[in-house]
Amino acid sequence: MQVARTDVRRDLLLAMVEEADGVLSVNALAAALGMERTSVSRLAASCVSEGLVERVASQTDGRSITLRLTSQGREVLADARHQQRRAFEYITRQWDDDERLEFARLLHKYVASASSEASE
Repeated sequence: MQVARTDVRRDLLLAMVEEADGVLSVNALAAALGMERTSVSRLAASCVSEGLVERVASQTDGRSITLRLTSQGREVLADARHQQRRAFEYITRQWDDDERLEFARLLHKYVASASSEASE
């Protein structure tokens, strides 16, 4: 089974912008991703030029710019999630349901721990 690879950084940016529902600035994204602002700015600019996100004035501070997903960005993100699911199903095809659930539980615990460590 061949699963197409996607740009993980781009997909992560799109997912975070979607979750923030249009209230996430490049500075906030950089902090959340643990990346330099210039790198995130370049990544965001690429997403803007590809039509995946748009820059909009902040609803709370007119001087600030935030990012919002476009309909094309939502489609790309949905496709990336579909590919991730297919890859997971393929890789774990010989696992039983209990093993898949345990892996998901531990992965969730890992992500939660990593997130709390990053914010300290």
